[in-house]
Amino acid sequence: MSAVSQPSTLIDAVVRLMRDLAIHPLALEIDQAGARVLAAMPAHALRRRSRGPYTENNLPPEATALIDWLGLRLSVRREPADVTIEGGGQWPRLLVELPVTRLTVRYVVPEDAPPGYQPEPNNVTLSGDVNIALEFLATSLRALGGRLRGEPPITVTLTYPDDPNYERNVADVPEDFRRLIPPVVADLAVDRRRFSAKQRAAHDEALRAAAYDDQPLEQAGGWLTTRLGSARLRLSS
Repeated sequence: MSAVSQPSTLIDAVVRLMRDLAIHPLALEIDQAGARVLAAMPAHALRRRSRGPYTENNLPPEATALIDWLGLRLSVRREPADVTIEGGGQWPRLLVELPVTRLTVRYVVPEDAPPGYQPEPNNVTLSGDVNIALEFLATSLRALGGRLRGEPPITVTLTYPDDPNYERNVADVPEDFRRLIPPVVADLAVDRRRFSAKQRAAHDEALRAAAYDDQPLEQAGGWLTTRLGSARLRLSS
């Protein structure tokens, strides 16, 4: 497996892209084919609202405003981006593809987003913790690859189940600030079924070596689990 196709390299690339574009991932999937991110269009693109169906002579203003903004944000990257307006439905979607790094972002308007919690625009706690958890995973995979001459393939899936610790987390927080604490946990499930027993044991060791001093890793129910703020990393045993 070449360096550019290593899972850690792909994870690094998606973290950088989400930071560059200030993305809160509504959903995220990472596998051998690449990384696919679902995001809501930012506020600057939603100043004008429209409904479909759309035509080439009637493009959604949300999508065209976002294209202009993305052009500026992505201009510093050496890799060209392919941008497609998906206007077949009631609400516009915008597909951004970076084929070299195998990254895809699909932007939707809030009405077209999957149901569930979304943080306020200026609250980056949840998305920041997702990025930290992904970086932690990438660090462990690089250590594993250095030890075993390559990183085995993985699949990562992001969901947002209710946080069982939410009431405890907000118990001593003033009412005005409780809305800043997410009632969900960003759950990053890592499928390691293609690891050999030796690779899995070595990766567990790399995870423990990369962990902070007070960061527990718990083995239960067929998963090795750790928390990083509002994000939870679960790795199949």
